[in-house]
Amino acid sequence: MADDANISMLNNEKKIDGTSDTSHHEDKLVRLIKSIVINHDVPEFIDETVIKFKYYNSFNFSPLAQDHKNFNLTLGITSPNAGEGKTLVACNLAIALVLGSQKKTVLVDLNVTNPCLHRIFGTQSQPGLVDAFMNSHVDVYRTRIEHLCVLPIGDFTIHQTAWLKSSPVPTHQDGKPTIGLEQLATFRDVIYSLQQEFEFVIVDMPSIQNGSVPLLFANQLDGLIIVVESGRTKREDIDALLHQINQHQILGFVFNRFNERIS
Repeated sequence: MADDANISMLNNEKKIDGTSDTSHHEDKLVRLIKSIVINHDVPEFIDETVIKFKYYNSFNFSPLAQDHKNFNLTLGITSPNAGEGKTLVACNLAIALVLGSQKKTVLVDLNVTNPCLHRIFGTQSQPGLVDAFMNSHVDVYRTRIEHLCVLPIGDFTIHQTAWLKSSPVPTHQDGKPTIGLEQLATFRDVIYSLQQEFEFVIVDMPSIQNGSVPLLFANQLDGLIIVVESGRTKREDIDALLHQINQHQILGFVFNRFNERIS
């Protein structure tokens, strides 16, 4: 995102109440609660090219920020294509919610092919999410922002042998590992465990066209925020996205660089 870029959020008139459309069958799901292990070492670094006041302050005027005191929420941030600013939005939205509500919040890195939350917030890169799939606990890390923790993606390589015992480890078209449907139940357990510790769970997801994480993973969240980039994201990109995901999951859109002149 350019330094003079802005963020604008459009709510799609769906009521934000911290519940999902699948709540009527939630009681039928059996979940394993994993313990949350918080690393309290405060990192010395935060990437100020990503974390900026004018970015996270822009969310203070959105319906989501205005209603945040009334509910807890598990939210995924995604986009039609890569490079449209969803990680920047996820980071700054999380900070806006923390500063506005003082509620405990965790950022989860599900951006499998390009994980970068640990670099942005200066935390350890592992153990992380994929390690939690195999373990009975979830390791999260404090950031320099009070009440905000990060769950990095972790290291696929140390778990490939265990995964191969049950099924082949899927790989992305560029050779990087992906997360398959066989990890869906475990991902659900991790999210549920985080919800017991944190009021807000913000998941930085891959773009929809990326394909490194099955779209069914989004159903484990209360809703999605879709990031589109003015002048770059095409109408057909949005149409394709709307045909691939449950539209009832969409809580709103964030327009990135919406006020820049389009050449």
